[in-house]
Amino acid sequence: MDILIIILCVIGAVILLLLGLLVFALIAGHFIPKNLRNIQENHSPLFAEGKAQIGAHRAGAGIAPENTPMAFDLCLNSEEFTVQELEFDLHTTKDEKLIILHDPTLDRTTDAREIYKKDKIFPQDLTYEEISRLNPGESFVTDSGEMPYKGLRGDDIPEGLRIPLLEDIIDKIEAHGKYLYSIDIKDSGERGQRAADALIKLTREKGIADRVIIATFNNDITRYLTKNYPDTQRSIGVFEGVLFYFACAFNIKLKKEKLPFKAVQLPANQFKIIKLGTERFIRYCHNLGIAVQYWTIDDINEIKRLSDIGADCIITDIPDKMFNLLYK
Repeated sequence: MDILIIILCVIGAVILLLLGLLVFALIAGHFIPKNLRNIQENHSPLFAEGKAQIGAHRAGAGIAPENTPMAFDLCLNSEEFTVQELEFDLHTTKDEKLIILHDPTLDRTTDAREIYKKDKIFPQDLTYEEISRLNPGESFVTDSGEMPYKGLRGDDIPEGLRIPLLEDIIDKIEAHGKYLYSIDIKDSGERGQRAADALIKLTREKGIADRVIIATFNNDITRYLTKNYPDTQRSIGVFEGVLFYFACAFNIKLKKEKLPFKAVQLPANQFKIIKLGTERFIRYCHNLGIAVQYWTIDDINEIKRLSDIGADCIITDIPDKMFNLLYK
């Protein structure tokens, strides 16, 4: 019995210690230590000069069907607004093609369920030719509540309303100028590793590696990138992000040359308790040569606040409205 009491006391003490550290981290995260200067000496294109750069989330999911050539064309050719970064997602097909698609299935955005008479249509189960016949504008809704592309089938689907190949989109973007890229590898395991290999090979061949941030939510792909491509410009991983938050909260002096990531791409204050959209966090990152990008920010007041406190890029579904707010 005495041993049991001792064990319970130890467990209780550990829990209290952890809770104390958490509370301290939450409170300390909002105060700016004097040694956290507002550094303006980072010269990588990932860092903003003045106002935050505009990142089009899924190529502007609020203004056109997400991740489609139509959305990219709008961001690249609009006379009403400009963007500095294009954010999009990567999956592989059955025949190992790299396509731009966010969801793990084709169900939400396309007419795949109607065509194949079932749910959970995965891109890795179809060839690119099969995927290219689908309508990725099927569920797109405009601000006025209209669904202009719903029901389009076959030859009625415009060429700009197809799920595109990665290489085609890179060529399209590069024909317009030097933009930043944020590319999120969605596959995990061996498929995700092959996607990473192909993506890095392509960015090097195209000469855009210094303008690409590779992101992933899969910790195994984060580890794979760190081990096999240590010089790759990537975003912070999920597990790394947790540790990094506490390093910031306790103002731990990290060595920038030891950090395997070049950018943090995080939600700002969407979490109820942990607040990442603070000036302290941004300064901490900048002191380490780390660029700060927030997603997905569609609230106008939050966009302005994050820009004012030094965010380098704000990834948004509404790049047109963000442009009008900050630049027009």
